[in-house]
Amino acid sequence: MVAQFFTIGLLMLLSAMLPGPDFALVTKNTILHSRRAGLFTSLGVGSAILIHITYCALGLAIVISQSILLFNIIKYIGAVYLIYLGITSLLSKHPDHGATGSTQKILHKTKMSNLTAFRQGFLCNLLNPKATLFFLALFTMIIKPETPVLWVLLYAVEMFIIITAWFCSLTILLSHPRVLRLLNKIEKYISKALGVFLIGFGVALAFVKK
Repeated sequence: MVAQFFTIGLLMLLSAMLPGPDFALVTKNTILHSRRAGLFTSLGVGSAILIHITYCALGLAIVISQSILLFNIIKYIGAVYLIYLGITSLLSKHPDHGATGSTQKILHKTKMSNLTAFRQGFLCNLLNPKATLFFLALFTMIIKPETPVLWVLLYAVEMFIIITAWFCSLTILLSHPRVLRLLNKIEKYISKALGVFLIGFGVALAFVKK
């Protein structure tokens, strides 16, 4: 069980570090809005992980993966949502802080409520069918049906902490005043690039097959 604990932790960390919709969304909300927005987006992503774990533990992941209708519903809703987020990023307005703007100015981005940031992170991860397949594989190969409930709960806490901690660390790094001064100069281009990435992820998601 201890070996599985570390294996799962490593797999979760590596999966979080790979560039994907969650990575792009956390980066976007941190740079274009605020550190708080990035942190709540990260918390939303981590919370969605708990939902994935719950339905996998209940055996619902197998039902979803084997049902073409359910799989496609989740897939297309997720694709549309990512494309929507990408378009909003492309259309977002960016105040001109100036290359020599103060840290105070840099930190005053467009307001995003905590609930909105959390919801975006939560839905971005929850509606990704790739996440469903990932956790299905995890529960098939590593977390067996005979695994004690206590250990499943420990795995759930571990995965939540690792995912949330990684994206929170990314948020803190990107929102550091010195980093923000650099990013502020190309904020408009970062916003457009992340918007394109999110749209690209959405389009790619629409063509995902089981």
